[in-house]
Amino acid sequence: MEYEKEEQKEYQLICSYVKHEYFISTAYRKSSALSQPPMWYFETMVWEWDNKTKETREWLNQVMSGVTEEQALESHFGIIGKLLKIKELEE
Repeated sequence: MEYEKEEQKEYQLICSYVKHEYFISTAYRKSSALSQPPMWYFETMVWEWDNKTKETREWLNQVMSGVTEEQALESHFGIIGKLLKIKELEE
């Protein structure tokens, strides 16, 4: 999904909770590095999730997830898959 400059706005594309232990959010945002393209991109962030307080805890990871919604969703679900594999190894 490409936007004209005047139409670009930050938005959350998707968020997920994994096994009541992780919160993953993928959002479209403007780059803070104003001199380096891409100026707008999707970013996925991962936090530990406290299911009792319903709040994020420790920040775990941040990933540049592409410039299209398709790339961003692929990245988001890839991170979920990795977290599920880690949890399987721990159990």
